[in-house]
Amino acid sequence: MRFPDSSGLLLAIMDGFSNDDEFMVQCIDNYHYPFHDFVRKAKTNEFSSTDIEGYMQTPRLYVIAGHKDKIYRIERVWRSRIKHVFMQLLQNKQMLKKIKDNLKETERYCLESLYWLYLSELVTDENIYYPVAKMFDGGDEDFIILVFYMTADPSDHQFDRVEETINFWIDRERPFLKGYQCLIRSLILRNMVGRKVLASFPNNYGNWGMLLEGGIFLPLVDNFEIGLSKLNSEHIGEWTPGEVEEILLNPIYSLGYYYEHIDLVCEWFYVFLYALATIDEDELATINFELVYRNFCDYLGAHICPYIIIKQKIIEVSDFIKVLRITLGNVREYLKGEEETGVSKNILLMMRNRHAYLPEVYQFIVSNSSLTMKDFSSSISFNYLYWKSILHNLEEVSGSFQKGTSLEKLVQYFICTVPGLKITDVRAIKGRAEVDIYCCNVSFDSCLWKLGALVLIECKNRKNKVTVSDVRNLVPTMEAKGIHGAMIFSRTGFTSVALKEIKYQLSGGKMIVPISIKEMEEIDESKGAYDLIREKIEQFDRIIENNSDNLYF
Repeated sequence: MRFPDSSGLLLAIMDGFSNDDEFMVQCIDNYHYPFHDFVRKAKTNEFSSTDIEGYMQTPRLYVIAGHKDKIYRIERVWRSRIKHVFMQLLQNKQMLKKIKDNLKETERYCLESLYWLYLSELVTDENIYYPVAKMFDGGDEDFIILVFYMTADPSDHQFDRVEETINFWIDRERPFLKGYQCLIRSLILRNMVGRKVLASFPNNYGNWGMLLEGGIFLPLVDNFEIGLSKLNSEHIGEWTPGEVEEILLNPIYSLGYYYEHIDLVCEWFYVFLYALATIDEDELATINFELVYRNFCDYLGAHICPYIIIKQKIIEVSDFIKVLRITLGNVREYLKGEEETGVSKNILLMMRNRHAYLPEVYQFIVSNSSLTMKDFSSSISFNYLYWKSILHNLEEVSGSFQKGTSLEKLVQYFICTVPGLKITDVRAIKGRAEVDIYCCNVSFDSCLWKLGALVLIECKNRKNKVTVSDVRNLVPTMEAKGIHGAMIFSRTGFTSVALKEIKYQLSGGKMIVPISIKEMEEIDESKGAYDLIREKIEQFDRIIENNSDNLYF
């Protein structure tokens, strides 16, 4: 029996710890870690022994939340497959190897990988545990939370502790069903991070809210995730760019698909267009765009939000597809640094957490075209001899122009060896700024997505170190274009004040990665460009976690 598609489902692993006075839950879910790094994260215990000393650990919970029709089917498939595994274990020991092999092969986090992860802890070389499944009411008649866990003994009753963990998580995350999709509060909140507050005013009902950068209206109420919306004509009495964009993306006018939650569906359309915009033009030309778009509408109707067919059409399908192609072209230009007020900024800011939809979108496009997953995560293999030669050439050239282009060539090769970072433009003059390199993010790695959807790169090949003004000069360009992440490559390093400014910008939601030539010279077959960038990002994570100055920013 096959598992249904994972789209619209929340998949999570929870570890609960309790004592007499406190309760802690560590949760790893597919909205924060949608790629293969979910498994690595699940196997890494973030709590040190001193953190949980004196605490009692509840059973590890494998949680699947979503629409009841899909959840009931998953529960039947899960039970059937676990029963089959136990039958095979009685006959031979090869099942243990099969579990380990399937766990390593996963590229994205889905029901299949959650299943194999559960089996890897249910059945080990030392023990075979007893599987237990429970269902919880999600507060909506269509919303079900399915929980699998394990016990050492069938008579070991731990339901009360399991229920305590689930209730604690529900209280914090407020999971709810929108259409067929399960959403959680932290996913909604992460879309707000880094957006400036532009204004505060009441809506038509007198409820106050904040207007955020990118045209988002955030209600100042407890259940803000329910009332969250784009700024629209009801708020200000005139059409907004975001509202017009949503109309242009709505298939009701030409195809007759009426989705109940068009705001949710448009998010998926944006991610769909982003994925297509990152494909090379020659490969994109092989796709039947209209057919793939129609199929995607049906896909969303089956897994994200139901639709009904409206017979009366307003726009010809051919005209609608032309507009979609223009929108796709605009997204491609945004990824080259082109500025466009409001709409482009919202797309780039939104992709910082809605990249969680990319695994399903990538898989859909591959299933409906001749493309492969490699077409999305294009990178080149690292050649150490070539790397040493361009490093050496950097030292040999003379003249400021030659030195500048030589460093850019080195940096371009550096970026091209990082799986998931794709150069979109070089020496780009867009709007109010000239930028050395732009690269977009097509990574299958949650760590790299902390840099955002579009990354700005500056190359400083000069005798003096990068100064604080060099760092500050990047900020207006990043803000104008909705960019969250940047890199500065310097031949001579960075002043202490510049590094302090980089840490300060972290508090404002901007990640500017400093990389010196000395650090690049340490790259070899064992430590590549990706390892250096990941190391820098993890250092920033520790700074943010331990910096109490954020409370006063």
